[in-house]
Amino acid sequence: MKNNSLEEWLNYIERLHPKEIELGLERIEPLYHRIIKEPLADKIIVVGGTNGKGTTVEYLSKLIRSDNKTVGTYTSPHLFDFNERIRINGEKASNKEIVRSFREIDKVRGSTQLTYFEFTTLVAFDLLYRKRLDVVVLEIGLGGRLDAVNVVNSDISILTNVELDHQDWLGNDKEAIGLEKAAIFRNKKPAILAHENFPNSVLDQANKIGAEIFRLGREFRFEVSKDKSEWDYFLNAEKHIESSIQNIEKSNLSIESASAALTAYALLGGEITKEKKEVIQETFLTCRCELINKRFLVDVSHNPASIRYLVDFIKEKFKTKKFITAVFGVMSDKDVRGMIQSLLPLVDYWYATSPNIDRAMNPKEIISILEEEGISKAEEVKRVSEAVSKADKHSPEEGLVLIFGSFYTLSEAVPVLNSFGP
Repeated sequence: MKNNSLEEWLNYIERLHPKEIELGLERIEPLYHRIIKEPLADKIIVVGGTNGKGTTVEYLSKLIRSDNKTVGTYTSPHLFDFNERIRINGEKASNKEIVRSFREIDKVRGSTQLTYFEFTTLVAFDLLYRKRLDVVVLEIGLGGRLDAVNVVNSDISILTNVELDHQDWLGNDKEAIGLEKAAIFRNKKPAILAHENFPNSVLDQANKIGAEIFRLGREFRFEVSKDKSEWDYFLNAEKHIESSIQNIEKSNLSIESASAALTAYALLGGEITKEKKEVIQETFLTCRCELINKRFLVDVSHNPASIRYLVDFIKEKFKTKKFITAVFGVMSDKDVRGMIQSLLPLVDYWYATSPNIDRAMNPKEIISILEEEGISKAEEVKRVSEAVSKADKHSPEEGLVLIFGSFYTLSEAVPVLNSFGP
């Protein structure tokens, strides 16, 4: 594999392990310590949770960079190209840098069969380590306790929320899932809980391990204005820090994520000033309640909890839209019924489709679930691109076309939307 391209490396590692997902640290941990001899950066932040991880990473990265500090981020999955996963000061890592790290990991791993995620996580670690950065912000892939990212000893952990998702790997209820996710906490290190309601297992684990807890609604909080156009952030003095920002313009991104990022930024020694309000307001993340061409609302929501956020956003921002068309493609392991139920009163017509990935649910199955929920105005479309084109053609101009269900669905849909022009 000495001279191969990034695309060839990605194809190569897909074949290394018989399973796409196999949780556990026994393969990656010895390799990590063989490659990484010192901390990845001066400060390391790990972000876990069911939803809002990528948004939290983006907010925190922007805040750190506003102080002219160097920051690297690792997130997953990507939308359009692999390089999105590894960023240095907001810029995607180059093919050349990534391929170099692929070669290094392949040389060091010997006969160890790594999963795709384990291999790419080690690649990210190797690349970030070589940069000698001030801060790295790492997103947990799945769960926490047995996720490859959890081999890192972090200085701050952020848990965005705990909802039902990936039950086949994490457990059948929030208590079990919470215990898995809370395993990212570290002794005597800050654990930021970015939701007001966590299962008891999360708090029990935080206390058991001796983490310093910063909990939304207690150590930090936010208040939204009556007209929902602005919000204020407050970090309480009980933890020896007191800061606040008022009148932050409300965007399409999560306030909980922004609040958690501000808290982590303050714990890193950052000063929360009025200039940081502009940083928060200017933060943008593609395919998070993003409106394209004034009529296509695209969102990567892929579980019931994230759909509820999406529904609230639609109700708040699109009160005058009389007709809503949905283009929906989803993975087969998701709670599809739970995802669509809160959208049923809003959506007038459904296009069930499937992104080009083995784990995707067959559109026929989606149609069957919609029919069981009493929905007859729906049709099956095999390809995402075709479904988007049909929605564009047959939906009223003044209506809203909602495209959601998976990162993979959006990765195929957005290029089609861009081809439509402004």
